[in-house]
Amino acid sequence: MKPPKEKHLSAEDHPLAAWFLGPKGEHSEIWSSLFGYIFQDYVYWRRNYFPQDPIVVNRMRRRDHEPWFDYMTSNLDNVLNDLKAHFPFYSPRYIAHMLSEQTLPGVLGYFAGMLYNPNNVTDEAAPVTVRLELEVGRMISEMIGYDPGESWAHITSGGTVANIEALWIARMVQFVPLIVQEYCLKEDLKLTITTADQTERDIRELSPRHLLHMPPNKAITMIKMLGRHMINQQGLPAGETFKALNHHIHDSRFNPGRRGYFAIQQAIGLKPRLYVSTTAHYSIAKAVNILGYGEDHVVPVPITPQFRMDTAALREMLFEQDDDSYTVAVIGVMGTTEEGAVDPIHQIHALRGELERTHNRSFWLHADAAWGGYVRSLFCGHETLDHQATPAGNESVQDYIDTLIMREEISLPVSDPGEETLRETLHWEDAEVMRSYLNMPHADSVTIDPHKMGYIPYPAGIIAFKNGLVTELITHKAQYISDIEEGIKNIDDHSHIHAIGPYILEGSKPGAAAAACWLSHKTIPLKTHGHGKIVRTNLLNAQKLNRYLSRHSRMFSLIETEIHDFQKYSNTIARPFTFHPLYTPDTNIVCFIATPVKQAGIDPEVEILPLDELNHLNQNIYQNLTISGSDIGYKPPYGQPYFVSRTRFEQEQYAYDSLRSLLQSFGIDEASYKKEGLFVLRSTVMNPFYYLAEQEGKNYLLDFVKFLHLTTRMAINKLYLEKAE
Repeated sequence: MKPPKEKHLSAEDHPLAAWFLGPKGEHSEIWSSLFGYIFQDYVYWRRNYFPQDPIVVNRMRRRDHEPWFDYMTSNLDNVLNDLKAHFPFYSPRYIAHMLSEQTLPGVLGYFAGMLYNPNNVTDEAAPVTVRLELEVGRMISEMIGYDPGESWAHITSGGTVANIEALWIARMVQFVPLIVQEYCLKEDLKLTITTADQTERDIRELSPRHLLHMPPNKAITMIKMLGRHMINQQGLPAGETFKALNHHIHDSRFNPGRRGYFAIQQAIGLKPRLYVSTTAHYSIAKAVNILGYGEDHVVPVPITPQFRMDTAALREMLFEQDDDSYTVAVIGVMGTTEEGAVDPIHQIHALRGELERTHNRSFWLHADAAWGGYVRSLFCGHETLDHQATPAGNESVQDYIDTLIMREEISLPVSDPGEETLRETLHWEDAEVMRSYLNMPHADSVTIDPHKMGYIPYPAGIIAFKNGLVTELITHKAQYISDIEEGIKNIDDHSHIHAIGPYILEGSKPGAAAAACWLSHKTIPLKTHGHGKIVRTNLLNAQKLNRYLSRHSRMFSLIETEIHDFQKYSNTIARPFTFHPLYTPDTNIVCFIATPVKQAGIDPEVEILPLDELNHLNQNIYQNLTISGSDIGYKPPYGQPYFVSRTRFEQEQYAYDSLRSLLQSFGIDEASYKKEGLFVLRSTVMNPFYYLAEQEGKNYLLDFVKFLHLTTRMAINKLYLEKAE
């Protein structure tokens, strides 16, 4: 029997407001109904399994349980009461960390999966949700731009494990050519391979450094290439060939899983080099610790004033690399944790091509898109663009700019002489950022976090690999959960993946996360008319907040007038100050600081403060815009109108030279910066309801700037009062 034809909704039938509970629980009735529906369906499932089995907990016994249920409920009340002190992540007033609403299908899928409690380490413990997880992997791969039939992706506990797994597999792939060369030398077998510069060479003649710099896709398929040569050219039986190759892989002195990295590093005599921008996530340091490379072998690449990787500096590092070193990988960050900046993946990819042609060296390219990966959904589902060639290098992206129409007209009340309203156009149209996302499929692996901008409950990260054949290189057999054998099983360059556990770092893992991701991505498609609506809202509202902050000085007098309407502040004279966004957001994170200025209005001149005082000022502002922390104790959330987060730029991560023009604009010299660092306020703009709230007459982002003004006003006056004393 054929399954019923699946219904597909039109773009107009995907209303963003329906996807979430709502700031005031507006959809609580349907949520409550669906939770009850899921639970009752689950209970029916239990009752219908061998219905003739006896009722073990009968009514009389259940009456005896009432005291325990009362006790448990009292403790549940304690938990619920404690949770009232939680941060209101759901509210448009929360503009701090990477947390917001959760989608309705995501929560429902998680709740349903949680009841059945499948363990996705094996389909023997999760016959349904393993299949769902594999489907989610194909959904994400398709969004990235990979071929979903050839790639491999699965759910992890988060971006940290995903990044570690990417480098774990990259490490194995990198040593495959050495394993193959070792076999060919042992068997005196000539195998001609094509090197990075497209030269054909006998693998036995190549140095370890040449082999370690093979293009990743060639390295992944090299064992199969050797197998085809043995079967097709030498006429060896397939079974005998696979047995010999897998035995050799297992025993090879270049198998890092068996021999350990230290032994291999001693054998090859080369130092590893992992290149990543200074804004990289801390998980990279954890990864090199675990994999044996060591943090000393991470090469921090400087950033530009836009907080993106400086690819000119990367080029110099790669092209001038010492002969006793080799490249482990280059990591491009697509949405840095602190600034949301997007490294130029297209430029890194172009550098790889140039390095292959001129220096016969390639490298594994990993995109850490844990934060910004879902922005890619904006570029999916356009009939006119889906089959268009990816713009290479500096090719125009005007077709994408014209199709996406990422612009918005805003009106802003100002106190400029002779002008009451400022009309401006917001836009998210940076060609370099667009090129980076369009070139995302060139990465060999990608990390994406559904539990961040996917709006899925924790824990849910994803690691995706462009070539699913990597699974054959890292299979770990556990007899009690899987019959899948380790090693190479055929000479096809196609992957046939129907399991998860044998190929991943983690063991037990919740099938509920797979159900959550599947239901959310199925009903809110990863396309421009689906999840792209959320992304569009985020990106444009971040531009809006950025503009409000940068135009604050022109609103200063108007906000002061509003403040003086309250008797509490009527006798206080405000010193002029304003806010300074530190860059134009690539995604939806806005970093800024407050400073005193000599006069409010257009182009205010910064009043220079010693850096310790400037940091103290912004730290005081932050303490009034949060409810907990080691330095402030705890405050209940109900009296807190708005929230921000914070970070600190320090020399070790953000070199003074990289931020020189920015820091000098605030009068910050190099010695002070190296000593103090710069305390920065940070807002993550990801609530989906800002536009709808504006339609109801509430502009949360503008009101946030006004409350920020009030908070800063008090902090500024306090600072100068302390200075006077």
